[in-house]
Amino acid sequence: MAITSIARDWGVNPSIVRITSTDTLATVGAAGYLTAQAVNIAALNAGAFEWVISDFVLVYASDGWDLFSVAPDFTALNVWEPGSGVAVVGAPVVVGNFTVFQSTSGNVEDLGYAPSDPSKTTVVMAGSAVVVNHIAKFVDTAGTVDDTAGTAINSGSIQAGLSGTAGTLISFPGTAANGSLIVAGVNAGANFNTTISNGTMGQSTVYTLGDIGASTGGIVVATAAIRMKSVAGAAAAGGAAAQSFTDTFCTSGSNVIGNWNTQANPVSVLKIVPGNGSFVVTSSGDAGVGTFNYVIIK
Repeated sequence: MAITSIARDWGVNPSIVRITSTDTLATVGAAGYLTAQAVNIAALNAGAFEWVISDFVLVYASDGWDLFSVAPDFTALNVWEPGSGVAVVGAPVVVGNFTVFQSTSGNVEDLGYAPSDPSKTTVVMAGSAVVVNHIAKFVDTAGTVDDTAGTAINSGSIQAGLSGTAGTLISFPGTAANGSLIVAGVNAGANFNTTISNGTMGQSTVYTLGDIGASTGGIVVATAAIRMKSVAGAAAAGGAAAQSFTDTFCTSGSNVIGNWNTQANPVSVLKIVPGNGSFVVTSSGDAGVGTFNYVIIK
């Protein structure tokens, strides 16, 4: 690898020295390059080359071209900074491709980075360092993406997995080391879907899955819409075998199941008759002052 031609433009000052080299631009700009190439230069010039401190050196190398100045001791070439940004590297290039810097001296080349849609004019940037496998979302209206904490919204459906590949949705609480909620598709037994949806709501409601005290359990299901309310320790004043309990959840078509939790007198429940907004418990006698546990299903 060496300088293969060298010539000066005479009659002007500063002069331009034109060099062709089979080395790379990085090698040409390395310390001591002219000293290392002194024998080749002398052979091409029929003698020692006469350098002038004001010389500009235009070099065509194996990976492009650039403009250099001469070191004061004439041992090396230094990239001329004002012109280094126009160096062309790795021709030919493809129209519309992005260019990237090939070196710190400003040489550029075409590595095949192309826009997915050339008709668009916005280049999306990452807002910060990101984490592998995290979901990216837009963090401003200019199109910047990031994987920082915050709400990610999709106007349509979000799918976990696909046919033949299991998908899992995992949600963690705000406190560390407190477990997580996992919704996982295990096996529908055939090509069936399981859909969990809400009905028409009259208010915002939080549903809580209680602790059943076991590692596995099931969820009560019905073939039609079903609602259930459980109350523990409803107060009873006593005074008669028939006691009325007010509960706006109850209707005349509800099914009410209950039993005495505490009672002044040892009696048993004979029947429970539901009504709109209340139900009546008839016992084998006056239970006296006590509390009643019940479940309303409708």
